[in-house]
Amino acid sequence: MKSRHQRSFRQVAISKKPLFLMLCTALISFNACATNDLVLQMETSLGQSYNPFRFYNGQTNGVQTISHQTDTVEGADLRAGIVIPVVSDDTKLILTGSLGKRRYLEDTTLDHLQGGVDADFQWVASRLLSGRVNVGEGRHLFNYINGGLTEKDIEHDKNAGIEVNVKVTDSWSLMPKLFYSQLQYDLPVNQLYDNKQDGKQLGLRYFSPTGSSIEGGVRVSTTNFTDRNPAQVAFYDLPFVGSKVKPEYDTQYKETEYYFDAEWRYSVKTTTSAHVGTVQRHYSTYNNLDTHLSNAILRTTYRYSPQLRLDLQLYDQPFPIVDPSILYVASKGLRFDALWLYSDKLQFNTSAVIQNSSQVYIPGVPTNGGIAQTSRMKRIGFGASYEIERGFRLFADSFFEKDRGDVPSLNVGQSVIKLGIEYTFENLPGSAARMNLQRYQDYLSTSPAVR
Repeated sequence: MKSRHQRSFRQVAISKKPLFLMLCTALISFNACATNDLVLQMETSLGQSYNPFRFYNGQTNGVQTISHQTDTVEGADLRAGIVIPVVSDDTKLILTGSLGKRRYLEDTTLDHLQGGVDADFQWVASRLLSGRVNVGEGRHLFNYINGGLTEKDIEHDKNAGIEVNVKVTDSWSLMPKLFYSQLQYDLPVNQLYDNKQDGKQLGLRYFSPTGSSIEGGVRVSTTNFTDRNPAQVAFYDLPFVGSKVKPEYDTQYKETEYYFDAEWRYSVKTTTSAHVGTVQRHYSTYNNLDTHLSNAILRTTYRYSPQLRLDLQLYDQPFPIVDPSILYVASKGLRFDALWLYSDKLQFNTSAVIQNSSQVYIPGVPTNGGIAQTSRMKRIGFGASYEIERGFRLFADSFFEKDRGDVPSLNVGQSVIKLGIEYTFENLPGSAARMNLQRYQDYLSTSPAVR
């Protein structure tokens, strides 16, 4: 089976050009004095991408084996952010965004614009009541898996959320939340997976005097496949004409996750956090697609010294996948990250990932008796950065990945190496980090836990 794309259940938003221009206008409109945080980042990079479409080993076009090409990629990015106090320093509006372009020198069909814009309103009404409202949208290149798709596709994301924190006592807080997300693809072949999700979450959290915390709650969501119609489903049924059974594509499913979160601050050097959840998914039409999934991640951070930080993650999580034969992917893995601050100007980082994934077939897909196919992934990454002078940073980033599976289409290799220079203007030191502008960058060698 040709699995083309997978992404995590919890989406992260990125952007559209007109909204980014509105953000730039806001930056110009506000004076850099007072307590407003202002950030402007500019980045240019040059990289090499081996096998960008992720063709599997030995894949053919019907006539000959497809060669795994190496392409040179030029990148340019502009990122910006502003913090606008509304009533006080605790109640504020945070606007951030990014706009970038990628130019492929060999396969120019992959040239594209990418970026994101987010608005986050954080409010404090009293010592007992606070919350936030956030919206965001964006676009980025389709994440190819193993050569099943050889055309450029762009993903468009939108999200929104409302969170409230009600302090019942000094130690206990009630945390209701509403959320919404939307995902759309440009190519008609992928629009079977266009979807909208809305849901709600209710959690109860306990904070200890030492800074540790525990939380339990429930998360309920409904996902609708907005462009799934009979004609489109018939197109995906074509490979199974004449079969006694056919794949079944539903238009909606509902999920309920009961979860438990914990963070344990063992010492000033060591912090451990965990998320453990059980997910029940029910489809609106085809009940035989219903499934129960686990969603767990354990993360430990050890700060050996002010210069060296070590992170270890263990996870067992489900992912959706853009493939007409796969219902979902369940991945179990281990990830290790290290960050070494060699000096005030020079730092290095490395990472290693080992992951086993099981791709579960949609009922009705002919599989020679199997219900799933498994793959094993090994990936390493290396990065470094050097601050030439205040605001100017040279950086290098890379990853090297090898996948092996039960079927030839899962045997994939890919690597990316990137060199670049970044300029950051901050009117207050640390503003870029406080606004988390790193989330817009194409990090290859680090995970979100250590950015």
